[in-house]
Amino acid sequence: MQERLNRQERKSQTRERLIDASAVVFARRGFEAATLDEVAAAAGYTKGAVYSNFASKTDLFIALIERRVEVQAAEHARRFEGQDLEAMARGLDGQADQETESDKQWVVLAVEFWLHAMRDERARLLMAEQYERARMVSADLIASVYEKAGQQPTLAPRDMAIVIEALSVGLSIQAALDPEHVRMSLQGEVLAGLLRLPPADVAPVATAPTASQPAEAPGSNV
Repeated sequence: MQERLNRQERKSQTRERLIDASAVVFARRGFEAATLDEVAAAAGYTKGAVYSNFASKTDLFIALIERRVEVQAAEHARRFEGQDLEAMARGLDGQADQETESDKQWVVLAVEFWLHAMRDERARLLMAEQYERARMVSADLIASVYEKAGQQPTLAPRDMAIVIEALSVGLSIQAALDPEHVRMSLQGEVLAGLLRLPPADVAPVATAPTASQPAEAPGSNV
């Protein structure tokens, strides 16, 4: 039993090292130009090790996406835990302004693979499955934030997740092409409108409470 567990652990370690190596090779060479030989060499294995873990280059790339979704889901859950709607929107805004060179490389790589997937039905289905997983994670987070606030979202949480994803992807592509004229902070501003929040530099207008409606708590915004 211990020997079998050790074999499984070694196989899992090999798989993770191959995914690590693929992230570097794909970012440097692009999906189409990168070869499994290069990935294997970067991980310190032969190509046989790649094929013992992944059926094809597409499957290896999908595994890389799957890991990225899992890591980002965990980061977002930790980052936005206990936050209200405004803090969540502003947090996404600030996060957008901190895009790294690695993030920009991923945008280029993702666009390349999307184009590949449009001509490969199996790749398209696998890619779509991973993006749907990411949307559902976002939708659950959005729904929980609205539920804690005791409010109804302006759109269904899954639809809101699709809009946020489309906004982020679209801005990322434009910013990668023309960083001088496209700012990622637009994401937070548009989200503020979607969530019906006041602009970041404008304080909410105070209203006098009525007999049937108590005064809002400080910082209330929706």
